[in-house]
Amino acid sequence: MERPQTYIYEFDDFRVDPGRRLLLEGDGRPLPLTPKAFDTLIYLVQHSDVVLGKETLMRAIWGETAVEENNLNQCISALRRALGEKRAEHRYIVTVPGRGYRFVAPVTKRKPPVIASSAESIPSIAVLPFQPLAPNNRDEALEMGMADTLIARLSSIRDVVVRPISSIRKYADLKQDVLAAGRELGVESVLEGSLQRQGKRVRVTVRLLNVSNGASLWAGTFDDEMTDIFALQDAISERVVQALSLELSKEDQSRLVKHYTQSTRAYQLYLKGRYYWWKNSPEEFNKSRDYFHRAVEEDPSYALGYCGLNSFYGYGAAWGIMPPDEGWPKAEWAVTKALELDDQLAEAHLDLAALKMVYYLDWVGTEREAKRAIELSPGFDEIHYAYSFFLLVMRRFREAIAEGKRALACNPFSLRISQHLGYALYCARSYDEAIQQYQKAIELDHNDASVREALGDIYERKGQYQEAVEQWTKATLLANDAELVATLRAANTSGAFDKVVRAVAATRLERLQSSRDNGAYVPAIKFAREHLRAGHPEEALRWLTRACEERNV
Repeated sequence: MERPQTYIYEFDDFRVDPGRRLLLEGDGRPLPLTPKAFDTLIYLVQHSDVVLGKETLMRAIWGETAVEENNLNQCISALRRALGEKRAEHRYIVTVPGRGYRFVAPVTKRKPPVIASSAESIPSIAVLPFQPLAPNNRDEALEMGMADTLIARLSSIRDVVVRPISSIRKYADLKQDVLAAGRELGVESVLEGSLQRQGKRVRVTVRLLNVSNGASLWAGTFDDEMTDIFALQDAISERVVQALSLELSKEDQSRLVKHYTQSTRAYQLYLKGRYYWWKNSPEEFNKSRDYFHRAVEEDPSYALGYCGLNSFYGYGAAWGIMPPDEGWPKAEWAVTKALELDDQLAEAHLDLAALKMVYYLDWVGTEREAKRAIELSPGFDEIHYAYSFFLLVMRRFREAIAEGKRALACNPFSLRISQHLGYALYCARSYDEAIQQYQKAIELDHNDASVREALGDIYERKGQYQEAVEQWTKATLLANDAELVATLRAANTSGAFDKVVRAVAATRLERLQSSRDNGAYVPAIKFAREHLRAGHPEEALRWLTRACEERNV
């Protein structure tokens, strides 16, 4: 694939690649930045050693969109953290009081090398959720499912970077800006499509666009029977590969057109299950179980259908949504069946690794299955994330952090993975680095309460109690928890930090007990945590013992 003619900017041990929208360290590792922070960096380095007024910068970054000065300040703060600048030592971006900012490091501008075998030649692509040709006649499960299937197919090729389904779901809006989405995702090309079902027929149009200049790399229209949906997906996948000038091995070619079922009915039921699995409400999440069950009833040889069932039961058991002794046996049945049908499924080996880690505490088996999953799908962010989690449990902190960074490289805009990396640094007692990582996570989503609470926990560890209370208060405000906000503020007036912690713990213990009394399943670890904060060590130990027996994350 021919790259657009652009320059690369270098300063100290950093490299800015505008074409690929990457900030790289000396070892080639990309540093995650929000889209606006990256735009700010580009403008600064392109105008190095020039004082840029705040209004000038805001107009260059946001155009005519009205934004507050705080938006620019947040971008500057994010850049300083990414570049490793300390609070009182700005080696790159200097504030000029009353005027604006100046990028002071010497910048070298050069053309990108054209080396076919270079790692930089690996193309990157995002497949966006398909759109309806007729907005009043939508099939959202099929629209998202088409993208999901094509992502899975293209991800099977080792010489292309494909953004995972978790990073593209937010672009399902009918008014999406395709090229803006591609820039935000940091990819070179983006595949967009639209579809319409009429009876037994489906019409699909697709375009592959160059993100840097909007040029069309390929476009196609398909009008087929719904029973030919797999052949249609084969054709789209193969044309994308041709447009990206990828050379496939026989193994790659085989994986690209692999069909996991011949039943379009089973496939559609599976897509419905995937669609509801991603939903937030318990009622919708529970719907996924029914669709996955119906998919394997329709085709008992459908390995992906069993992976779907494992996703429901395993996820529910691992994260406290259902009692572990209810969820794990069903998850084990499902993943065992999936691997009997297809032992080349990376998802199934990942699922088995989770089962062995959380339910059986089989450390050797966990690592074996995780490494097998990585071997089968090295670009799958969820595998690196799960393996990093396992390495934390093993107290192999350096490896856990490295694996967390690999997961983030696969999916740079994942809030969950960014937050996990912060937690890995926290477990390793690298508190300052953990704070920086959590601040990067906040840049990805300013409205996530869990990140703020975790950041408060680190400040508590460092003895910065006022900062801890500030972050916890922000977390409760984001969660719209008026009662807990009042508790925090009332306790904080005394100036005694222990009183603040114990007051919050007491409120949370009351809520947990109330939920349990009303028949809800509440993981024991939640009681243990609050009893620790409330200063009840004996009760905390009792609940911790129970938590070990429960077998959840």
